[in-house]
Amino acid sequence: GVWNNVVIRGDLYDVRIGSNTSIGDNTTIHTAASLPTGMPATVEIGESTVIMNDCTLYSCTIGNNVYIGHNTVVLEGAKIESGAMIAPNSVIPPGRYVPAKQYWAGNPIEYVRDLEASEVYSIEQLSYAHRDLITEYSSEFFEHSPAYLKKESTEEDLEPSSKTIYHLNE
Repeated sequence: GVWNNVVIRGDLYDVRIGSNTSIGDNTTIHTAASLPTGMPATVEIGESTVIMNDCTLYSCTIGNNVYIGHNTVVLEGAKIESGAMIAPNSVIPPGRYVPAKQYWAGNPIEYVRDLEASEVYSIEQLSYAHRDLITEYSSEFFEHSPAYLKKESTEEDLEPSSKTIYHLNE
């Protein structure tokens, strides 16, 4: 889900965001005109990734199940592999590669340690929790409740019954 005051600018190249990904308040995502490597200057964000508030992502690639802490800047050409975790207030310099299942922090970022399997799993669980929160939050702004979307389909839905037919003359 995309939270409040997020700016996503794909006017130069594509911005692709995977399912169950949470992008926090006041985050900016935009693309460069080109990368020094000659690669397309797109932004790719994988599935079940959590990007916290006040981050800036600039023509970078982020894998699945990645956690990016508050106020982090990811610069052009940076690549973060799946299952990685970035500490808050970090800066990822242009072209930096962050391997899978590692914890990095600082300005510029430096390797801190390998992540435990439970920590990688918790990133995915956090993305689902954020998805549920944004669904609940966004339903506050609908004129009619979206609760009907959660109803299981049944055979009764196929055949209208006399209970569900309303007559204007009655």
